Amino acid sequence: MRKRLSTTIAAMLLTIAPSMAWADGYFAPFIGANFGGEVGKPLVETVDDSNKFTYGFSIGAMAGGIFGIEFDLGYTNNFYATEGAVVTQGNLLTAMPALVIGIPIGGQTGGGVRPYFVAGAGLLKRDLEVESLDSFSENDFGYTLGGGLNIYFSDSVGLRGDYRYFRNFSVDVFNFTGVEVDRGTFDFSRASVGVLFRF
Repeated sequence: MRKRLSTTIAAMLLTIAPSMAWADGYFAPFIGANFGGEVGKPLVETVDDSNKFTYGFSIGAMAGGIFGIEFDLGYTNNFYATEGAVVTQGNLLTAMPALVIGIPIGGQTGGGVRPYFVAGAGLLKRDLEVESLDSFSENDFGYTLGGGLNIYFSDSVGLRGDYRYFRNFSVDVFNFTGVEVDRGTFDFSRASVGVLFRF
């Protein structure tokens, strides 16, 4: 299934790529918070929890302002809570190519807004080490769904608000006593804000 899905995504990206010659590109570094799912907390709590702080960037391009492709990279240090055990490392890295659909209200130049939706699939890399127990590291295949709003103040600068849901395709098979990592499918949400550079 993974091979078939990867082939499908690659084919879609290759189909869109030729039209990118006249596309408007963007780069958006972001900061945010992970919440819900495996994180186990609502957004209002995770904003004040440094363990759930995440950062990264998105880079992409839109053809005609409506259809596009994007690569999103996010990193969280100490993703898992430390209550009940000494977690020496619990990092999470997400790397997700995605397809984008946007609505360029106000055009592709100057000020304006662009609501957008994203859907993609890629890497979920988890590293977890607990004192006196074995370590766990996995490069997993997962997907993301979400959307947000780009607000442009000029031709080249703006702000972005973004929400994404992440989930893996496989079933986890690890469990550490005293750490809230149960069997089941790994999932969480991410809310972020960032500066938006259009080129």
